[in-house]
Amino acid sequence: MKYLQYLAAVLAVAPSVLAAPKPERDGNPYLGVQPYANKGYAAKLEETIKYFNKEKDYLNAARTRSVQKIPTFGWVSNSAAVPDIKGLIDEALAAQKRTRQKQLVQIVVYNLPDRDCSAKASDGEFHLSDDGLNKYKGFIDGYYQFFFHGHATISDPFVTLGVAAQLSTKDAKKLQFSLILEPDSLGNLVTNLNVEKCANAADAYREGTSYAIAKLQQDNIALYLDAAHGGWLGWNDNLAPSAKVFAEVLEGAKAINPSAKVRGLAINVSNYNQYIAPVREDYTEWSNSWDEWHYVNSLTPHLEEAGYPAHFIVDQGRSGKAGIRTEWGQWCNIKNAGFGTRPTADQKVLNNTNVDAIVWVKPGGESDGTSDETAVRFDAMCRSPVAHVPAPEAGDWFNDYVVNLVKNAEPALRPSLF
Repeated sequence: MKYLQYLAAVLAVAPSVLAAPKPERDGNPYLGVQPYANKGYAAKLEETIKYFNKEKDYLNAARTRSVQKIPTFGWVSNSAAVPDIKGLIDEALAAQKRTRQKQLVQIVVYNLPDRDCSAKASDGEFHLSDDGLNKYKGFIDGYYQFFFHGHATISDPFVTLGVAAQLSTKDAKKLQFSLILEPDSLGNLVTNLNVEKCANAADAYREGTSYAIAKLQQDNIALYLDAAHGGWLGWNDNLAPSAKVFAEVLEGAKAINPSAKVRGLAINVSNYNQYIAPVREDYTEWSNSWDEWHYVNSLTPHLEEAGYPAHFIVDQGRSGKAGIRTEWGQWCNIKNAGFGTRPTADQKVLNNTNVDAIVWVKPGGESDGTSDETAVRFDAMCRSPVAHVPAPEAGDWFNDYVVNLVKNAEPALRPSLF
């Protein structure tokens, strides 16, 4: 069997998982815990393993098994996904009991009304024209019924708790949580108010995000607002306005809940910028934030001046390869991308005390957007010269793409038989 050709190498290494260091805690939620590798993502990767085995590429099949063990975020991007939080909690509790390590469950909350206002690929379920802001508030802290209308109570059948209620259960309190709120939202308030949809959604973005912060306050929950990436908000003229927006949204949360707080910001979510780029790309020439490490350093003093916590987590899930784009604005299913630096909270890797951790936020293999020009959510960037075509709708599994992420991973993935 081909497996025997590398069996010795496989057995010589442990599976690639984040082992958080245990120095004294400083409020960093990634220290002294084990981020949970969710089973939902691992199950999707079975298709990739099956593909590699069919191709007799047993090494990359084993590398994909290692990816199954790497902690990634679960996404709650519509009302139907809210019950999945309980599944994540149940799975993480089982892992915590089995390993005797405190588990950190990582979740993205992504459902603002008229979301993704400057693009089309990820338009969501709530719209301002249909009472979207109030529906979003119910999604955060209310409960709703799928099969009947009228007054409901939590004990009624077919009732689903909102995000805040799911995270307030007895079982949830036994875990730690890291939540990212609303990717691709507040950044639009800094740079894209010339887009009519963004201008119309600006107040709802602010109010909705403040409301989510206020309602998701638990001692075991660390909140990070999305701060786009260095190629978007890292330009000198955007830094102070960005910090001001984040601080204002936090103040809006405190007006609802005076004890409201956040841990910091999440950057490079679903993007391809490297944390520390090996070379400077030509299109970054005029920016001091030419990789995400430099973006942290550029934004930090402005956050401190605005009174917003300058702590960051950095998505490197698909940032393994340099030289795969010709401009920062290319964001959809970039060809030749690879899995990036593994999640870690080790300062020997981070080399920046404002960074809490490198994480994998975007599940590698879920499409950024469809390349079908006839689709309602088609965005031209998904047929750009550097986009992988054909591609399915945003969020759908894109196995051809994850095959390349495995092959192009940097550093290369270690193989695992189990």
